[in-house]
Amino acid sequence: MDKAFDFKTAQTRWYEVWEESKAFEAAPTSGKAPWSIVIPPPNITGNLHMGHALVNTLHDVLTRFKRAQGFDALWVPGTDHAGIATQMMVERQLKAEGTDRHQLGRDAFEKRIWDWKEKNQGAIEHQLKRLGCSVDWTRNRFTLDPSLNKAVRKVFVESYKAGRIYRGPRMIQWDPALQTALSDLEVKYEERRGKLWHLRYPLADGSGDVVVATTRPETMLGDTAVAVHPDDERYQGMIGKLMNHPLTGRQIPVVADSFVDPAFGTGCVKVTPAHDPNDFAAGQRLKLDSITIIGFDAKMTAAAGAYAGLDRFEARKRVVADLEEQGFLVKVEDYTHKISLSDRSGAVLEPLVSEQWFMDVKEAAAKALEAVNSGAIQFTPEHHTAVWNHWLTNIQDWCISRQLVWGHRIPAWTCAKCGELHVELEQPSACHACGANELKQDPDTLDTWFSSALWPFSVFGWPDETEELKRYYPTSVLITGYDILFFWVARMAMAGLTWMGEVPFRKVYFNSLVRDASGQKMSKTKGNVIDPLEVMEEYGTDALRFSLAIMAAPGTDIAMSTARLEASRNFCNKLWNASRFVQMNLDESITLATEPEFGEAEYWMIGRMRDSLAAVTKALEEFRFHEASDLLYHLVWDDFCATYIELAKVQLQSGTKGQKAAILHFLDLLLRALHPFVPFLTEEIHEAMMDGRLPAGEPRLLAQRSWPVNEKILQVRGGDAAIIPRFQEVLSAILRLKAEQGVDPAKRVPALCSITDLEPFAEALKSIARLESVAFTQGDIASPTRVVAVVAGGAVALELAGLKDPAAEKAKLEKELAKLEKELEPLRARLADDSFVTKAPEAAVAKLRGQAEEKEQRLHQVKALLQ
Repeated sequence: MDKAFDFKTAQTRWYEVWEESKAFEAAPTSGKAPWSIVIPPPNITGNLHMGHALVNTLHDVLTRFKRAQGFDALWVPGTDHAGIATQMMVERQLKAEGTDRHQLGRDAFEKRIWDWKEKNQGAIEHQLKRLGCSVDWTRNRFTLDPSLNKAVRKVFVESYKAGRIYRGPRMIQWDPALQTALSDLEVKYEERRGKLWHLRYPLADGSGDVVVATTRPETMLGDTAVAVHPDDERYQGMIGKLMNHPLTGRQIPVVADSFVDPAFGTGCVKVTPAHDPNDFAAGQRLKLDSITIIGFDAKMTAAAGAYAGLDRFEARKRVVADLEEQGFLVKVEDYTHKISLSDRSGAVLEPLVSEQWFMDVKEAAAKALEAVNSGAIQFTPEHHTAVWNHWLTNIQDWCISRQLVWGHRIPAWTCAKCGELHVELEQPSACHACGANELKQDPDTLDTWFSSALWPFSVFGWPDETEELKRYYPTSVLITGYDILFFWVARMAMAGLTWMGEVPFRKVYFNSLVRDASGQKMSKTKGNVIDPLEVMEEYGTDALRFSLAIMAAPGTDIAMSTARLEASRNFCNKLWNASRFVQMNLDESITLATEPEFGEAEYWMIGRMRDSLAAVTKALEEFRFHEASDLLYHLVWDDFCATYIELAKVQLQSGTKGQKAAILHFLDLLLRALHPFVPFLTEEIHEAMMDGRLPAGEPRLLAQRSWPVNEKILQVRGGDAAIIPRFQEVLSAILRLKAEQGVDPAKRVPALCSITDLEPFAEALKSIARLESVAFTQGDIASPTRVVAVVAGGAVALELAGLKDPAAEKAKLEKELAKLEKELEPLRARLADDSFVTKAPEAAVAKLRGQAEEKEQRLHQVKALLQ
């Protein structure tokens, strides 16, 4: 093995080897139990970001773990066409070239996007390989693939014929920048400081007026009523009267409706059915006219009269000025309110009544609610269930049409001659009503999430009844960010239950969000974005993956820092150096077939391996990636490297073949357990260590080997389970004494120990603690030239003639004596209480007695040292 791990070479070489060996391909005829997971398909619009790195790392850890457990593990890869986002990217390119999609024409523009897609999709796939993702590339999917389009068309057509999809005029959120409708989930709300204008509306009979408050005075040009609450005593006499519109001269009624909040403003509100969702609903209830005064270009329409052609915000200024000039502006107040913005373009959205396609999802939502509440789908962390229940209980019809070119075209055709609408899987040859062949397809495409909702079963060939669909659906688990709980998770659940009659996944793990070291959200404007590609280049992919996994505690966000990355890189180096040391001391005759021999250190290491690997397995089954990573970190760093290797150095250099074989077995188990987390590093070490040492029939690649929990060596039991912990305590005490006395860690001084059981480990103590010698004696080891530390079952001392401060040593022991007396006081009182001793569980009493006896023994030893 080289002196240092060359991660840049390993990352390229090993992924190619894994692919060539088909290590990641599913094996449906293998006889193994299936386990499947689908990738949250990344958009084809950009590079891998830290959120992608996290979610795909966790996917890979789990998939490699399940594959090693003996499952036919399938991780399906793919990318999303990302309708709006992709079209925006290409339109920007066209703008830079001095043209636009309208000049190109629909077909040419669509081809341009396909060309762009082919160029960028490869980059995303390359980045997933850089990350080490063990996906089955033979099953790579794209949400605009013909087979997936077939699934989309079936869902649309059958839903339409069942009455769940319909077209009609409804209030929608319109993005004037992208020129498309959006669903409610694509709207982000932002609080901004603005104004609240109070406007006076005079009654037509001259008996008075009312004042309304609004944050959008330009929309008053489309007012068709003023509304008050039916129980508001202030306005009972006005209900039903007519008012003169301040600027248009139209007469509008005073109406009563319970949607009015009497506490807002004056308790009177203007009603503009064409430009406000609440007003639209009220207008329908009260049968009010609807006047569109702002168009899809965000400019005032002809219905706005003198203000026609003005931008909506310019019109606001003109309307306010005219109201003030004519005496209808009562007052203006500073006011903070929420405005609706496009999640994609950032434009201020305009509520407009538009002819769009909608999907009624209430029945499907009820099924998704029941699936989670019954446990058919389980969430980790569980607290997301409350948000799920709230949103699905209050779900609205989904606006599924988009005025875009890029996406799944709506399979609906209108007869140019008679207007008959045809919704079919394929374009009809002629109109069903009049026989004309002048059929024009709806120009709109479907919301990106429409096709993404079908992902867990469309990737397996649905609507065809394929063998893959039968075997791998439902998928075993979904790992995704909680920020797309409704965009994607809920819609997949609704679609799966509707079209497959079964949940699309059994479990959902909501991964954390990755933030910067200060816990701030990463953004280009803040300049705090950590690029995973740069991290992999500087620290290595394994260090990035381990950092993400060890910080991925459920329900908490990850604060990524260079310190964390450096710690993970150090861990990788530690494993490499320990493996290299082992390799340097093993000849080719030592293999995994060599019968191992065991001493106290080996029995202890087997116990640590057995307990830790069982805990790692349980943690991974329960999606506690951080706990599994932490357990492996300490098993490698503390137990194997810092303790066992040091104890076994003599055996490595001059021990028997059997003793050396035990060390090889331990390293083999560690590599197999760590592989899902740090695959490149472990595969590189595995090749160097195990080439020629594997039993016959065992896979050559670590990526194809089994999970190490049922190994024969782990069943071995024996030795004194307490001996190595005592050694560790003595070692820690010696190191602490050197530090407290200011002794250079490298300076070798004599030591004494009263625990004679540890004499076989004298050489290890000398080596690790840098001691000149270690003398074991059962007698008193205190003297004026020594510093002493009390440990369980005895004491240790350093001979510091000429270095020791007697006064400081006495003060230290007196401080420890006082501490022990204080700790013993409540224990003695508790054990002297007959009520506690007789009524408490035997195990609790025994535990308390054990604690008290240990501290009494230490107290006796400290007092002896002070005499």
